[in-house]
Amino acid sequence: MTRSVKRATSLLTATAAALLAFATPAQADSPTPVYFRVGNFNCSIAPDDSVGCDLPQPLPMDFPILGEFGLPWLGPVQHVVIDLPWLPAHPTYPPGTPFTLPGGNPDISEVATSQSMYQKTITHGGTTCLAGFMGDVTCTAKGHSFVVTVYGIPPLNR
Repeated sequence: MTRSVKRATSLLTATAAALLAFATPAQADSPTPVYFRVGNFNCSIAPDDSVGCDLPQPLPMDFPILGEFGLPWLGPVQHVVIDLPWLPAHPTYPPGTPFTLPGGNPDISEVATSQSMYQKTITHGGTTCLAGFMGDVTCTAKGHSFVVTVYGIPPLNR
């Protein structure tokens, strides 16, 4: 093997290694949704940073008007999502349970990106969901957030 071929081969190998090193962190933001469960409700974070949860039973929901003031949504909701940057968290009415895997979602502790005694956090892309020790889940995406608790307290928009 000539000196120039050896040099080209080592340069190519070094370039490939550098590209792999830069590509590895991007794989943490996989192009597939991340599914998780907290208590008896299931959520997923999509690759486009949308987040949604299937609630175990229909619950009332506030819809924010003028900041903190919230109006009740008409009728109970079974699914809550943040999917548009210009629209706060809102109900959606798809058939079935779109945010739940067929065999059920893994517990948030199995997919959490950080954990403490009192809180588990999952961050995927620009979306973060926190599960508190009292069973509440706060998801923040696209400049909005919602809070849901396992005790059946209505989801709150922020």
